[in-house]
Amino acid sequence: MKLVELEDGTVCRIKALHVEPELKKKLLELGLFPGQIVSVVQKAPLGGPIKIKVRDYCLALRPSEAEKIEVENCHE
Repeated sequence: MKLVELEDGTVCRIKALHVEPELKKKLLELGLFPGQIVSVVQKAPLGGPIKIKVRDYCLALRPSEAEKIEVENCHE
């Protein structure tokens, strides 16, 4: 399953990052790495950014970035 497919309030574990090296480095620096637990806080309408919570902070991802993040063990 991909991060972009999740609904608000869903909690899951990152399984893999299928992104180009530059973006992968940025995501790793932000704490998005395989094994990390994340939760979807809010999905903006009309293809806007997806707000997620990682550890004790929130960040926004473009849907095109969230499309490339594979997740597992999802629950609401």
